[in-house]
Amino acid sequence: MSDNEQMLQPYLFPVREQSAYFGSNSSNVAPANKYKAIVHGETGELISIMNNTYQVVPNRELILPVMDQLSQLETNWYIDESHSFVSPSRMRLQVTFPDLTFYDGKSEIAMSMYLHNSYDGSEGVRMFWGAIRFICQNGMVFGKVLSKFYSRHTKNIDISNIRQQVEQTYDQIPTIAERVQILQSLNVSEQIMKGTEKQLGAGVMSHIKSGPHPLNQWALYNLITWYISHQVEMRMRASYQMKLSRLFEL
Repeated sequence: MSDNEQMLQPYLFPVREQSAYFGSNSSNVAPANKYKAIVHGETGELISIMNNTYQVVPNRELILPVMDQLSQLETNWYIDESHSFVSPSRMRLQVTFPDLTFYDGKSEIAMSMYLHNSYDGSEGVRMFWGAIRFICQNGMVFGKVLSKFYSRHTKNIDISNIRQQVEQTYDQIPTIAERVQILQSLNVSEQIMKGTEKQLGAGVMSHIKSGPHPLNQWALYNLITWYISHQVEMRMRASYQMKLSRLFEL
């Protein structure tokens, strides 16, 4: 088994649907006709109770086709564990492209793809593009600059355009670098600080204020990405990263 296959095994556990029931005790049980149970196929653990209209998309049906397409690319890639996680109810898988990089004056920053799924309705199938700073593993999501893929839980989701997305990401690197240069030229205004506190909360602001005032908005952005990447719980990072993306128009 390859290293990639070993890393993917925890994500590929089977799930199954079962009838759901309700009642106050074992002698007073009735079918919950509008709902169904989503169950771990190996352990029998209950993952969630969902409406009957909810359609399960197994992680396997998302990940394996993506891996198959990636294996056909000429571009180098690897499964990046720095911002990947899996639980019975949710998963996030990061794939990093070490040759698709830009330089911000301090270090190389490589493009990454983030694949999301859940079995509890907390999010649909999502694919975001972003980046990872090599020297400190700061994760970023570029929700505005780069294309993103989203689908509700429906059968036969089309994820056949990975090559096209990689190519588009490569083509957009100059646009990202230009936006970074703009942020490097902008002062950290009272307005951006207020927006940061409103969108990202007191914990982020406490981290920012614990050190010297950021020299520019790119420095502020990187302070925040460090906090998200090292202090925020793994399952919450994507939400913070998307808010940060909107705040800094990246």
